Amino acid sequence: MVILLTALALLVIGTEITLRAWSDAGPLERATTASVIAAALWLGSTWALALLHELTMTALVARAVIAAIVAVVVIRRRLRDINQHVSIDRRVLGIVAIAALPLLAWTDFMFWRGAIVPPVSHDALSYHLPRAVLFARSHGFRYLTELEARERNIPANYEILLAEFVVTQHSDTYTEWPSTVFYVLFVIACGALAERWWGRRLLPLLLMMTFVAGIPVLLLHSGAHKNDLMVAYFTVAAMVFAGRWWRDAHRGALLLLIASMAMAVGTKPQAAGFAIFIAPFVLYRMVKCLRPRVIAGVIAFSLAAFLLLGGAVYVVNIVEQHALFGKDTTKNDIISYGDWKNLWQGPYVLLAAPFSRDGRALAVPWESHSWFWRRYEIYFSHLGIPFALCAIAAPLAALRFRRSAGHSECLVITFATIAAFILMLPVLFRPHGFYLISLPRYALFIVPIVFGWTVVPIAARIPERAAEALLVVAALSFVAYGVSNAVNDRFAPLDFVLWAREHPGTRTIPFDQDRAASVADRLAGPNDTIAIDASYASWIQPVFGAGLTRPVIFIPPGDGPPVIPKEAQWVVIDRSWSIIWEASGLRDLSQAEEMMSHGTPSEDDLRVARAVAADPHFKLEYAQVVRNQLVFRRIQ
Repeated sequence: MVILLTALALLVIGTEITLRAWSDAGPLERATTASVIAAALWLGSTWALALLHELTMTALVARAVIAAIVAVVVIRRRLRDINQHVSIDRRVLGIVAIAALPLLAWTDFMFWRGAIVPPVSHDALSYHLPRAVLFARSHGFRYLTELEARERNIPANYEILLAEFVVTQHSDTYTEWPSTVFYVLFVIACGALAERWWGRRLLPLLLMMTFVAGIPVLLLHSGAHKNDLMVAYFTVAAMVFAGRWWRDAHRGALLLLIASMAMAVGTKPQAAGFAIFIAPFVLYRMVKCLRPRVIAGVIAFSLAAFLLLGGAVYVVNIVEQHALFGKDTTKNDIISYGDWKNLWQGPYVLLAAPFSRDGRALAVPWESHSWFWRRYEIYFSHLGIPFALCAIAAPLAALRFRRSAGHSECLVITFATIAAFILMLPVLFRPHGFYLISLPRYALFIVPIVFGWTVVPIAARIPERAAEALLVVAALSFVAYGVSNAVNDRFAPLDFVLWAREHPGTRTIPFDQDRAASVADRLAGPNDTIAIDASYASWIQPVFGAGLTRPVIFIPPGDGPPVIPKEAQWVVIDRSWSIIWEASGLRDLSQAEEMMSHGTPSEDDLRVARAVAADPHFKLEYAQVVRNQLVFRRIQ
């Protein structure tokens, strides 16, 4: 209730500011502006509380009450100006219904599913939710030394948002809902970008937004614990504001561009690519249109926005590890660069994956064996056949329609976006290909560029009846992809969702019920103290318990014998990443089916297991040695 009240109140405030400062904008641009203002107020106030370690129920309720009071005042003033006589064209209403009904149905399904299905994806269980719980227990942000570096040093906007749910709900129920909200906001932001480029013609914009809403990887993320939708939304919003700043030198747009990029980079570092390439255009317009004193104020605002909208994590990384993204356990930079084959292999994967007949493998022409790939996993999936076809046609469409776009804004935003996409391609990850099959979720920010240069201008030039027929095709594509993904979602398939409805409060993970943390969750009491030996990709969230009431102690790494605290009643060991993905000789994904899960655990992986197994005070309750999953109970 506190979060819902805060969200609605801040959205009202954002809408009021938008109506005052963006009176000439189209409805989609105004909706994006209002939501970004609300998000900036929300994240900024949350980070202020988190940095002061005042992220408590009392503080969050106080913020909600203050925001609600301001919203009530705003609403009372606006009610006087509402026009009671609004005429609605039935034909327009029908067109809107064709586009809106699938979106509303899917959104409703995701909210319903999120309320009954427990956290089920790897990242939710290994670091998204554990970070949120640890922040909530600390009443704010801190450097989580107990987590592995690759999970500790990444930006934390998403987890800070989840921490609010933990503080106010005392559980991780409903924590899938932010992804559903960002799904809707992303679709609106994509429409806002096209609205700026091509005007406010309803049918072309609805057509584009329907194709966007039906993207398979987007559908999967709309009900999952992942931050890719969040960063994609803020990046596309930044494109909208960058265009307004470039075209109109609108100072409000400049400030929201800065805020959007700060929130995007504070969510995931790849958003910095767009910031790098749009910066020269932004600075050029600043020097041309602003006085030195105003420029100084903008710089001060930028620093404040960076620190209060997620950038504090980078500052802490530099202080703690002298690196922007931190270093891993081998003291190497977490993000490596220079896999130049990705420059052409990456685009091929994006275009070929939607047409793959095999939902578990992707054929690539440079390998004799297909790559490991999963059509219905949030980490991989694809962008859909309509996107692939439009991506192939986009260069020709851009050449054809560039003169009719009306302003260089389209070209500036397109250049910065494509350059950012190219910049992110050569990231180095082992085994080779693992990063490339993940590109669909990383590259969501290019979606409005591709559809913006193809679907919208083409729909505006063909007969209206043909455009309406195309809208029906887009809606059917949406429905087909939606049903397919709802039924086959790797982590929450429909049959499990229906089963979870009949078993309220279940903590069952349908695809893997035998991880050590889940076994311990079933065995331990709600207030038992658990010591856990965790590394990269270890499941942690289940050991906190359904009510997040268990004390959890992280066993620190080291060379000597581990020290198990006397209050620990259970010891949980989950050290499987090196076994699954670090087999000797596993170079690329064409070898994955043969070599995956054939790795050897390191000495550090076995250190705690050997020590506790030899300790007479503990009894082995569960063991899956092949994946290094063990649960020990202290003998009274």
